[in-house]
Amino acid sequence: MTNVATTPAGKLTADPATFYPGRFTGRVILVTGAAGGLGSAAVDRLANEGATVVCTDVTGTGEGISREITALDVTDRAAWDTAVATIMATHGRLDGALFAHGIQGPESSITDMPFAGWSKTLSVNLDGCFHGLAAVLPVLASQGYGRIGILSSISAREGNPFQAAYSASKAAVVSLVKTAAKEVAAHNVTVNAIAPSMMQTRLLEDLSPERNAALLSRVPMGRVGTTAEFAALATWLLSTEASYVTGQTLDLSGGRNTA
Repeated sequence: MTNVATTPAGKLTADPATFYPGRFTGRVILVTGAAGGLGSAAVDRLANEGATVVCTDVTGTGEGISREITALDVTDRAAWDTAVATIMATHGRLDGALFAHGIQGPESSITDMPFAGWSKTLSVNLDGCFHGLAAVLPVLASQGYGRIGILSSISAREGNPFQAAYSASKAAVVSLVKTAAKEVAAHNVTVNAIAPSMMQTRLLEDLSPERNAALLSRVPMGRVGTTAEFAALATWLLSTEASYVTGQTLDLSGGRNTA
C-alpha cells in the first residue's frame, strides 16, 4: 500500500484468528468477489465458522487463493441464474449471500470522465447486485430464511470528488438494499449493506497517492480498515444473530464524517 496509515502496533482490533466455531454449521453461503481482499477475508471467516462457502469471482482465480473459485460475471443475469441453480442442485439449499464484488472506476472529473468507464463501473457495482438479488431472493423467500450482505462504500453518503461513477454506483446500492429489504422482510430474509471507508486492499493501489492522502485525512482514526474488520461485520450480518436488522447500511469508516 502507498501513503496509507496501518493499524498501530499493539492496538486491539478484529483478528482473523478470532471466530465463532459452529455459527454457520449447515449453512450454504454464496460469496462474489471471493478473490478480492474483502471477499477472501469473509470467506475464510465463514469457512472457519462452519459454512459451506460457494466462492465466485469474475475470472475464477485469484492471486494467493488456494480454495476453489467458480467464475461468475456478475453483470450477466443468465450466469447468476446458472450459479444459483447449480448451488441448489449440488447443496440443496442456499442460506445467504455476500456480494463483495466491485471496481473503483475512473479517477476523473465528471467533465473528463469517459462514458465507457462510467458505464462499466455502474454495470459491475450496481447491475451486478441487481442481477444477484433477482436470482437469489426467490430462493431465500421461498424457504422463509436468508441473509444478504452487499458491499457499498462511505462514498455513497457524500460522494468522493473525481470518483463520480464509483460514488454514484455505491449510493444506488444503498437504495437498492432498502427496496429489496422491504420486499422480502415478511419472509424472514434480511438485506443489508456495509459502507467501508479506506480498507487495506489492492483497490487503494488503483488511486493516486494524492487521492489516498486526501481520503485518509478524513478518517478520524487516521488509518485504513483491515480486512478482518470487514469480515467480522459481514459475517455477523450473515448470521442468525442479525435477525432484526434489515434495510440498513452500516458504516465501517473509522469515524469518517459524512455530514
